[in-house]
Amino acid sequence: MGKYINRSVFALLALVSFGYGAPAFAGTSLLSAADQAQLANWLGEGQIKLTNIYTKIAGDTSTEFHEAVDGKGRTFAVMEATNSTGQTWLVGGYDPQSWSTKGSYNITSDQADRTAFLFNLTTGAKHLQTPKTYALDTLGSYQTYNHIDYGPTFGYGNDLFVGKDLTHGLSLMYSYIDETGTNFYTSLLDGSPYVAPNVTYGAIQVFSISAVPEPASAAMLLVGLAALGLMRRRKV
Repeated sequence: MGKYINRSVFALLALVSFGYGAPAFAGTSLLSAADQAQLANWLGEGQIKLTNIYTKIAGDTSTEFHEAVDGKGRTFAVMEATNSTGQTWLVGGYDPQSWSTKGSYNITSDQADRTAFLFNLTTGAKHLQTPKTYALDTLGSYQTYNHIDYGPTFGYGNDLFVGKDLTHGLSLMYSYIDETGTNFYTSLLDGSPYVAPNVTYGAIQVFSISAVPEPASAAMLLVGLAALGLMRRRKV
């Protein structure tokens, strides 16, 4: 029992040392440390842990995507997206709700619920859901589209659409434009006006999001486990 407690303490110590300084992260190949820090900064919740729950492999369709991510809570979807001229960007979106196959939009009528955002890590751009105004009241209400034949898809345009084959799609900004409408009907990739579906997706990964314990809380837990281990050793 004493050995078990000691191993638990060692594991917790490793977790604490890993969890602070850079965002804790598991199972990634798309995001650099700088990308992780940028996503955490945009989310604005301090230290977070990202866990890879889906990585696209050859032959995958939207079915495999949904089998992996549905009902898993809020996520970051990250993908390599290439336009018709062969330029590639690292783009994606934050979904504060669970993905599903209900066949409809997640509608956020209240401004307080419009917490999703799209991002372009290559350019450093972040696009919030269009806020409610007298002229654009409903545009930003279309948060995500959830359907068995769709990959990660955001907005009504669709602002970011990944097709059933997880390879072809488009970006037509509509629900994630600024309130002046200056990026209306443009691409999340390069800001160019929308002409036709011309986006090709390479790697795609989805990450669940969880909070990392505050340093004080983790330290108290570590001390408690160490004390328990010492008590066990004295009884032996």
